[in-house]
Amino acid sequence: MESIPRHNAKSPAPRGRAGRPLKPPPPSMNTDASKTLDILFSMDPSEIRRDLRRAEEDIEPMASEFLSLLALPLAQQTPETDARVAHLLMVQSHELCRRDAVPPEIKTFHSAASAANIAEYAETVSAGKGTCAQLSARMDLILRRQDLATHEFRAPDEAPPDYRELSDEFARMLARVADTVSVFVLRRYRLDEQADLFERDRMAFDLQREVGRRVAFPPAKDSEDSDTLMDDYIKVHYGAKLLRQVRSRVKELRDREGPR
Repeated sequence: MESIPRHNAKSPAPRGRAGRPLKPPPPSMNTDASKTLDILFSMDPSEIRRDLRRAEEDIEPMASEFLSLLALPLAQQTPETDARVAHLLMVQSHELCRRDAVPPEIKTFHSAASAANIAEYAETVSAGKGTCAQLSARMDLILRRQDLATHEFRAPDEAPPDYRELSDEFARMLARVADTVSVFVLRRYRLDEQADLFERDRMAFDLQREVGRRVAFPPAKDSEDSDTLMDDYIKVHYGAKLLRQVRSRVKELRDREGPR
């Protein structure tokens, strides 16, 4: 079954002591995504285990470091700082998931958000290599044929059929990259319960993630349209019954949490 789009999945981080979600920006694509990935994937597992233990003892120093890195001006962000942010985000997700009182939907959302932060770097790198690069080159040829200067069309059905076919295949390939990296990263940071759910019941994973997103970030003026789009997507791909269940569970968790 097709998965729910990763709406805002890469933005939020686990909640701090005050219960508010920490929000890093999307991956800093002004730096070298390939180098950022190399730094992350070359980390020795013993270093990850050490930081997970440190977080279990006291998460505050690492949370403070995380926030200080987010505050860096764009010009000072480097592959090294980006990799550190991504690593600390995963560590915070691991610590959040250790807490019995945290609902599973919140755990799934934050785990997915943290892993997607790294997966987007992998997508960026993969988009310019191998088969993806070949597909992109073929799409560029179609654009030149149509005398267009961008890959954006006002509506998907306005694109030529051969362009849509190539674009869909391009998207499927990047989705496979993201899924593979996400599972790898989840297991690397000992988020095995979330990785198992991702692999064994993707629909449950996606719906839990969406419930968690809505609880972590209640509706605001700038998010109402996004929630409506997600409602439409869930209804079409999963059915009206599951959409009602999502809304009911969101209300239950918000009521339990109380006013912010």
